[in-house]
Amino acid sequence: MKYKSGKTPLVRVEEFCRKFNLPNLLVKDESKNPFGTWKDRRSEAVVKKAKKEFVDKLCLITSGNAGFSLAEFANSSHIKVVSFVDINLPSSTKQVLKEVCTKVIETDLSQKIFTPEEIIALARENDKEVIWEVTNGFHEAYESIVKELKKEVPDYILCPVGSGEGFVGLFGGLKKAKLKTKLLGVMPASNPSFADKLHTPWTPYSAKMKSILKAGHELIKLSEGEVRSAFAFAKDFMDCEPSSAVVVGALSKLSLKESDKIVIVNSGKGRV
Repeated sequence: MKYKSGKTPLVRVEEFCRKFNLPNLLVKDESKNPFGTWKDRRSEAVVKKAKKEFVDKLCLITSGNAGFSLAEFANSSHIKVVSFVDINLPSSTKQVLKEVCTKVIETDLSQKIFTPEEIIALARENDKEVIWEVTNGFHEAYESIVKELKKEVPDYILCPVGSGEGFVGLFGGLKKAKLKTKLLGVMPASNPSFADKLHTPWTPYSAKMKSILKAGHELIKLSEGEVRSAFAFAKDFMDCEPSSAVVVGALSKLSLKESDKIVIVNSGKGRV
C-alpha cells in the first residue's frame, strides 16, 4: 500500500503541561498520519481488507475526513469510493470530496437514518458490483494506538467521541494490553455543535459504549463555550480542529493529580 498510517509521535506540549499543572501530560499526535487524521488508521484497514476480498466499491456516510482519507487510501487500487454527505455540509468540504471520491451523494441526514442496505442500493451502478458499506465497524483499527503507547502505562487516555468507533477501539486496545488505564471520551453537549465532525445521527456503538461506561470509564460533555475556548487555545500548539481540540477542553473539568500520567489523543484535522 502506498500510504502507511500509525506510529505517530507521542509529544510533550509544555504550554498544556503548564496551563493544567500536569507535568506528565502527553499528546498522541494523530495529525501526523498521511492525511492528518486518526481516521487514516481505519481507512488503511478497510482498503487492505477490501482488496483481499475483491471488493469493487466502498460507501460511507461522512462529515469529510473519513471519506477523504478512504478515497486517498483506495486511489492506488481499482476500488471506487462513494461518500454520502449531509446537504448542509459546507460546499468547500463537498468540493474537496468530489475531487477525490468516485461520487458524492448529498442527502438530508437529519430527516432519515439510512441503513447500510439503503446506502449500498443508492451507491450501486450494476448488479455485479461487490459493495461494502463502511461507515462503522472498523473500531479494531484504533487498537494500535494503545499498542504504540502502552509502555508509558498512562493513568488516563482522553479521546474525542462522535460515533464512538475510536472510543470502542481504544477500549479494546486497553483490554488486549491488560492496562488499568481509565478511558475518558469527550464530546459536545449540543448537537449540532461547533465541534461539527462529532455530530452523528445514529451509532451502532451505543450498547457497547454503555457497557464500557459500566466498567468504570467515562464520557465528558463540553458546552459550546468550552468547545470554542478549547479550540482557541489548543490550535496554537497542535494541528487540530474544534472536534479534536475537545480533549484539551476536558482537562480543566477533571480532578487530576500532578503525578497522573495522561495521554490526550489529538485526532487531527484531516484535509477537509
